[in-house]
Amino acid sequence: MSSGPDPVALARELRERIRYHSRLYYSENRTEISDEEYDALVLRLVQLEEENPELRTPDSPTQRVGAPPVDSFPEVLHDPPMLSLDNVFGAEQFDAFERRVMTDLGLESPPIYSVEPKLDGVALSLLYRDSVLVRGSTRGDGFTGEDVTPNVRTIRSIPLRLSKPFPGELEVRGETFFRLADFARMNREREERGETPFANPRNAASGSIRQQDSHVTAARPLSFVAYSCGRSPEGISSQSDLLLMLKELGLPVSDLSTTCRGVAQVREAHARFGSLRPELPFEMDGIVAKLDDLELQERMGVVSRSPRWAVAWKFHAEEVATRLLGIEVSVGRTGKLTPVARLDPVRVGGVTVSSATLHNEDELLRKDVRPGDMVMVRRAGDVIPEVVRSLPSGGERGDRFEFPVRCPVCGGPVVRPEGEAAHRCMNPACPARIRQSLFHWASRDAMDIEGLGEKLCDQLVERGLVRDIADLYTLSHDQLAGLDRMGELSAANLLARLDQSRSMPLSRFLAGLGIPGVGSTVASLLSTRFGGLAGLMEADEGELMELDGIGPVLARSLREFFDDSVTRGVVERLLKAGFEPSAEPGDEGAKPLAGLTMVFTGALSLPRAEAERLSEIAGAKVTSSVSGSTDLVVAGPGAGSKLEKARSMGVRIIDEEEWRSMLEA
Repeated sequence: MSSGPDPVALARELRERIRYHSRLYYSENRTEISDEEYDALVLRLVQLEEENPELRTPDSPTQRVGAPPVDSFPEVLHDPPMLSLDNVFGAEQFDAFERRVMTDLGLESPPIYSVEPKLDGVALSLLYRDSVLVRGSTRGDGFTGEDVTPNVRTIRSIPLRLSKPFPGELEVRGETFFRLADFARMNREREERGETPFANPRNAASGSIRQQDSHVTAARPLSFVAYSCGRSPEGISSQSDLLLMLKELGLPVSDLSTTCRGVAQVREAHARFGSLRPELPFEMDGIVAKLDDLELQERMGVVSRSPRWAVAWKFHAEEVATRLLGIEVSVGRTGKLTPVARLDPVRVGGVTVSSATLHNEDELLRKDVRPGDMVMVRRAGDVIPEVVRSLPSGGERGDRFEFPVRCPVCGGPVVRPEGEAAHRCMNPACPARIRQSLFHWASRDAMDIEGLGEKLCDQLVERGLVRDIADLYTLSHDQLAGLDRMGELSAANLLARLDQSRSMPLSRFLAGLGIPGVGSTVASLLSTRFGGLAGLMEADEGELMELDGIGPVLARSLREFFDDSVTRGVVERLLKAGFEPSAEPGDEGAKPLAGLTMVFTGALSLPRAEAERLSEIAGAKVTSSVSGSTDLVVAGPGAGSKLEKARSMGVRIIDEEEWRSMLEA
């Protein structure tokens, strides 16, 4: 009598069939079975794995539903770095790029390019080990990204196992994005649930891939297209061959990609891609042209954060004329004040636009736009509406817009920090920025309060439990335990960490206040100079400017922060909550890096700002560029032009380990 099919064999067969049909759908854009038949295969595999848990594997198609929430994302160092592309906006600029390539490579005829669509999404790195997906990470700053593997596993177009054996490691790079139909359907469903629809696919993709609860990502229909590898596999000599190999491995690649010789053919491809935009199922903001020959890519090399062998040729945004009805100011979560144009509604790029950014005071003055003007509007990057310029009218115009000196939300002082184009509200208790203020207060560079993440900050504000930073120190155990995802133990742990933060040194206290221009480095300088808060709060601008790195604008901002009743009130409430910030022990002690001028380049195992802060506490002067006065360059993985310049000038170069040894000397 038969005992039925072998569960191991059946599970293997189901996985192979599901992967096959997924590959057809996502990589070859065709189907052989209906959605209902596909869903039935997945359901049968789910049932089989529930009956036989030992059959469940990390690369099973059932492992796309999400994993338990995480508190934070681990860092991932990209080696080689995930570089960004330089942009060109016309045939003349691309022609200049080609001339430079031909000159540098000594070519007598134009090279062949791989021309690919530039998707408007979020860059991802996928690491496969022996054909199985083991890690997914964001681009981050190009050198350091975030490990978002649980979220990446939920994206159905990303194979959890390659369709062909690939021994060893393969790092695949590509773009995650929303297809327009999926994005529209998701927004309709959000509106039906009474939720706010997403503004655009690009921002929605960025937010979705960084959800701390991957069940949220799993519910959002992200797609993925591969376009490169961290290092090209052995035997692959061209970008076009690389794309073919990725497709053979079951990874989705763009079927629009083509090869062109010289600027004339690339120009034709750019025009052809542009004409296809209205018909495409996704947003595309240009083309990417790469030298097809990988050896030529290697010879061209990279500069700073971009390769010298590729450029993005962007499409021009559509511009439409309408009337500027008025100018208002919005206050963002970081306290940044942004002038916003209120417009007579107009259709731009398929979207009705009634407001548009004017960016900052400098842009507002440069464009000289005033209420009543006819203005040209476009969607920058086909996403964010912006006012381009006023149109001559010959009639009487309205008055120039003047930036407010008090925040329109809270009445706190507004400053424009030195070296910045933006005005900012200085009040950390401003309702417009309170969530960000709380999260910043809890960050590693400030109070380092583990467990006080963005979602918890949102809950505290939304429920009216916290109106400024000082309110954190009035929270009760019952109030915290009643919040989502907290409970008795989490509440007790957070209260203990809040209590510990009262003894943090002055430098972290100052950094946590979010005073514009005062990061961890400046906070350490102030702490070392004044030793305690009382002396700093009474110091005049002259005393402040005696410190290296503090100019008249920052000195005035500091003085205004401690003089203004609104912002000084936040500090006084914190002092009443039990804070007695003073300089760190040893601040006036040994300075092992005294007299050295240093530059950091490449990736480090800690945030760059923290490395610079520690070096300055140890007596060094840290600069952003290599010059004749540079004594030392600390170089990590991915170091570029700064490292090359240091070598050419004979500057001493060390790695992070040696730098740490010097700090401890």
